[in-house]
Amino acid sequence: MKDTAKKIVIVHILRVLYCYTSYEYPVTQTHIANFLNDSDIPCDRKTVGRNINYLIEAGLPIYKKNGKPCGYYYDASKDIFFVRRTL
Repeated sequence: MKDTAKKIVIVHILRVLYCYTSYEYPVTQTHIANFLNDSDIPCDRKTVGRNINYLIEAGLPIYKKNGKPCGYYYDASKDIFFVRRTL
C-alpha cells in the first residue's frame, strides 16, 4: 500500500463513523475494516482501532457503546468540529 493511502485511511474511518453510525446503530472495528476492504481501501481491525483512538484524542465526539448492540458511533449532537458557522 502506498504511504498516501495509509495516511487517508483515518479520513475514510471518520467518514464511516460520521455518515453511518449513531447511538442506536454503532459499528465494530471489524465491521469498519470489512466495509473499507470491500470499498478497495486496504485496512485491518487494529488500524481501525488505532485511528479511532486518534480521532477521539483529537476531540471528535466518537464514543464506544457497550451492551447490545456494541461498537463505536459518532454523536452528532455533541459535534463542534463540523458545525457550520455563519459570519
